Amino acid sequence: MPKIYTTYHTNLKLCYSLGIENQIFPEEFLEQIPKTTSQYWKKKSITEYYGSEYEEISKCTFEELKLIADSRAKQMRKTFVSFLKVYFMIIELIGENKFKQIIKSNYRQLVPLIENLISVTDNKNLILKLLKISPFQFGQWQKMRRYECKESLIWVCYKRESRQISWTEIITMKRLLKDNKFLHWSSGSVWGKAVKDGKISMSVQSWYHYAKLLGLGQSRKKIYKKRKRISVRAEKPNEIWHMDVTRFKTTEGKWAYIYTLMDNFSRKILSWDLSSKLSGRVRLESLKNAIVEQFGNKNMEKDNIDLIVDGGSENNNINIHEFIKNCKIGIDKKIALKDVSFSNSMIEGNNRILKQTYLKDKTFSFEELENYLAIAINEYNTIKPHYFHKIYTPTEIYEQPELKNTKLLFDKINKDRIANNKNYSCGKVCP
Repeated sequence: MPKIYTTYHTNLKLCYSLGIENQIFPEEFLEQIPKTTSQYWKKKSITEYYGSEYEEISKCTFEELKLIADSRAKQMRKTFVSFLKVYFMIIELIGENKFKQIIKSNYRQLVPLIENLISVTDNKNLILKLLKISPFQFGQWQKMRRYECKESLIWVCYKRESRQISWTEIITMKRLLKDNKFLHWSSGSVWGKAVKDGKISMSVQSWYHYAKLLGLGQSRKKIYKKRKRISVRAEKPNEIWHMDVTRFKTTEGKWAYIYTLMDNFSRKILSWDLSSKLSGRVRLESLKNAIVEQFGNKNMEKDNIDLIVDGGSENNNINIHEFIKNCKIGIDKKIALKDVSFSNSMIEGNNRILKQTYLKDKTFSFEELENYLAIAINEYNTIKPHYFHKIYTPTEIYEQPELKNTKLLFDKINKDRIANNKNYSCGKVCP
């Protein structure tokens, strides 16, 4: 008759390997296991069990396992298991992100309850882990609750949290974001102008955060249709140029065509023109104007400019080709998505900015449009900081390319802010 072998559970072997079998299993059960078998398990390293690094029991300390296995803790163990079942069910039902959001939204009411729970259990890390709260975040909530101040946008006393944006800067933000002169600017451009003029001292991320708290940022947000963008980036001015045409309907009920030529590196509009028709002749004039404006009569045939255009006939005709062939400036015209793999989206994006921020909801005759464009393009080039250049305008980057790598430093103004916040008085005596 063949010998029958007993098959043992892996957890039993693991407990012997850890040396905790007496704390987990009853003595009468352990006596039934052959000594040779149990000794073999004891000598075997836990690392020999494939997947043991994921076995939670192996991460428990000896003392923890003794407590868990203690028969006197049976009822508490059942209670805790039931709690975990409910806890994990809640997380699964509402989702972890929603759970975190509920905790965050109600932190003022929850902080004292969590503090009491930590005091009772004497295990801060476990409680915060269960509630999906980082220790840093909980510390901030404690500070915000203890030093709560309605005068502050982040609800924390200026004196206690002196690095926060000062009340003076908040007033400045409100004034600038409501100023009629800047209503057609993006919020980021207003930030760049304010930093450049020394009126505020904060990162653009802080600016967006406080603008949202003030309810002043959302109205400026433009909603564009999502699309895949593939373009190219120049490393210096006059390395890559882009040409494009967009149109605007005038009060006469006719289309006015706006011709623009832009430098890739600086985003500066180097030349522009306005015509009542889509014409290769007008396109050629705008190209000539850009070359004369930027280079005069210099011979720069050795320094090629990649000229990116679309496939329209206004960009690709015998007159354009002959001019480029005989031009003193080396120009290599390339059709987007044909001669090169990338699109002409950079200047298309600029034209969209022109239409969405300057021309939206405007009505002009052809003559009025021409005058307005002169003002708008000058503001775009020389006054309004470009979001891609932080606090600098396209003209500044075009003329001083080294500004592109300038690191913004707020040290001096930040020291002034801290001093002002420490001296701020809201009339309330903080604990």
